[in-house]
Amino acid sequence: MEYGTFVRWVLVIALAALMVRLVIAPSLGYEGLDSDLIEHKQAMHLALTQGIDKVYLPSARNDPALSGRQWDGGYFTNQPPLIFYLRYIPVALYRVFSPAGFDSWSENLNYVELAQTDLMPRLLTTRGFTVALKLPAILADAAITFGLALLLRTRMKPQAALAAAAGYGLNPGIVFDTAFWGQHDAIAAGLVCLSLLVILRRHLEIGWAAYALAGLTKPQAVAFAPLILMLGFVHFPLRRIMQAAAVAFSVVFLVFMPFIIHGTLTASVVAIWRSTIGGEPFVSCNANNVWWLIAGGNGYQHPDTIHLGIFTPRTLGLLAVIACNLLLVWRLGARRDMPRTFFAGVIAALSFFLFSTELHENHGMAVIPLLAFALPADRRLWVSFIVLSVTFLLNLALFDPAVLNFVNAWMRRSLVVRPISLGAAIFNVAAFAMLWAIYWRQRSE
Repeated sequence: MEYGTFVRWVLVIALAALMVRLVIAPSLGYEGLDSDLIEHKQAMHLALTQGIDKVYLPSARNDPALSGRQWDGGYFTNQPPLIFYLRYIPVALYRVFSPAGFDSWSENLNYVELAQTDLMPRLLTTRGFTVALKLPAILADAAITFGLALLLRTRMKPQAALAAAAGYGLNPGIVFDTAFWGQHDAIAAGLVCLSLLVILRRHLEIGWAAYALAGLTKPQAVAFAPLILMLGFVHFPLRRIMQAAAVAFSVVFLVFMPFIIHGTLTASVVAIWRSTIGGEPFVSCNANNVWWLIAGGNGYQHPDTIHLGIFTPRTLGLLAVIACNLLLVWRLGARRDMPRTFFAGVIAALSFFLFSTELHENHGMAVIPLLAFALPADRRLWVSFIVLSVTFLLNLALFDPAVLNFVNAWMRRSLVVRPISLGAAIFNVAAFAMLWAIYWRQRSE
């Protein structure tokens, strides 16, 4: 296939992926009520009217992790700050065209009270606000799709590269996560992929800066810390490592500069930290992982702080993730093979999803793009890509009441969620075992 023809097909796939997402984006999402996006609308209203440094201050009185009380419907947020920066321009534009719609989501509103009064009318008249929130992640998906095709063309047949790009860009689970639910996992995952790629191309400073931004988008990016750090310490001299560390710290400093200037840094960092670690202290928050299997599909009924001998589920999960990462980086060694490095990233992401506690349905999303980039490492990875794409979609759809109600009405019977979700968890574990077996035996080209 000629390069010009290939690029035209890439553009068709990327544009098709973009259009599918834009068509779905105005939907009402999780529960048919926008769910978390209501909190995000309030956060952006607060950021644009009072300043981005103020978005975490209500958490002290409303977030159960900080207040010690049950949630009463008041606004709080625990998202790291980068997503608020990325949403600033689209939301500011929405505000210009619909000032009344923008002001419909003041941070002073109470969700419980809205649910009893005019929640649905507010939702139906502010679909543009929802699209504005989803837009950065939608564009991130398009960039990943485009980058996948161009990068894999040098390592696979053009048709296979296009199939991989379409496999991500039109992946039902990814579309569901980004365009329907409005999650911004694609931004963090894209930054992790960028970090790995540029480090392998000898740009450590840019790589660690991209990784810092990933962590400032989604805290789950911590799963890749051992791999990212190892790639720096093994392949670069101390001078470059120090420079890269300085650049990464500078990025963090710049992102938090408004909080430093206005004196809200401590309260903001505490709000993010407390809600991330122990904010929902359960073995699984509907994540179809090892803990979901152990809990028999009742993750929310088992705290992750109970003692199992000298350990708790939280510490056992952390130790399992650390052990897995140590084995990964030891086996990878000093190789600079791009597909194999992404392969290691796949296992790091999947081990984090399978063994960590407190995780939600969408927290395994990064596995999909990393696995797409790793496909040249071994043809058998296509099997895992398909299996994990299906289980990811199931993990999202099975726990969305709006989707379940639609499916139940269409089937004229109630779908039994628990056994299906347990089956998905079993397939996740089986895929993990398969990936480990391939990775362990594989030799770098």
